[in-house]
Amino acid sequence: MTVRWGAVLALMVLLGGCATVTARLTPAPRPSALARAYPDQVWGVRNGQLIMADGTRFPISQGGPTKTTEQALDQADILDMFAEPYRRGPQRNPPKGDPGRARYEPLFLKMYGDCSTRAFQAHMRKVAWMPKSAQGGTVNVTTVNGVDRALEAVVTDLEKLPPEMARYLAPTAGAFNCRVVAGTSRRSMHAYGAAIDISTVWADYWLWKGGEDAVWANRIPPEIVAVFERHGFIWGGRWRHFDTMHFEYRPELLPRRRP
Repeated sequence: MTVRWGAVLALMVLLGGCATVTARLTPAPRPSALARAYPDQVWGVRNGQLIMADGTRFPISQGGPTKTTEQALDQADILDMFAEPYRRGPQRNPPKGDPGRARYEPLFLKMYGDCSTRAFQAHMRKVAWMPKSAQGGTVNVTTVNGVDRALEAVVTDLEKLPPEMARYLAPTAGAFNCRVVAGTSRRSMHAYGAAIDISTVWADYWLWKGGEDAVWANRIPPEIVAVFERHGFIWGGRWRHFDTMHFEYRPELLPRRRP
């Protein structure tokens, strides 16, 4: 017997008086989510192209399904960014993929700019990091796309957690760093001023643990991860190539939660 989703939803409505439905299934984000995530920069998607607010157009797909895993990283297009759904919740099992690790570089350069230029530096701002902690300080992040405000909201919520959580967070390993991803020619999200690394003391990183043969490990509490994700940052601990101290601003990958 085939049950259609329409019937299921109708039944849920009918049962509303007897039980409270607390959540709905939400589809994984698609390239059109970029317009929601970056409303000042992205107009939308039309005819297989991403259209920026100033009229610049980027192809959604380049290379098709024949790309290898490495090509999907080194030659990522916009579709590759959404190929693996990013899922929230406690990470109990080792990840099988790298959701969010693929980035279409021309798009991020268009939005944030080249970190080696003066124009880029004009958008940088220092944000207080864990000011209630003895090892707090400031981090340098971009104001583009409201990354600085999102990080301030993260700090506000992190400081509401139990005091013992501070040891995972401070001292921070830094935010802005005009560099490429280790061992590649791909720009890091740190190079856009849109990422932060928390304390290295409790960090697990695949290159420190044996490279491609590394066994996934994590010591970062899920409460900390949940705070970052609530404000648009994804976590490197959800990658097979894990980097548990790393958080980057990628709201396009985080589906909206429906009440």
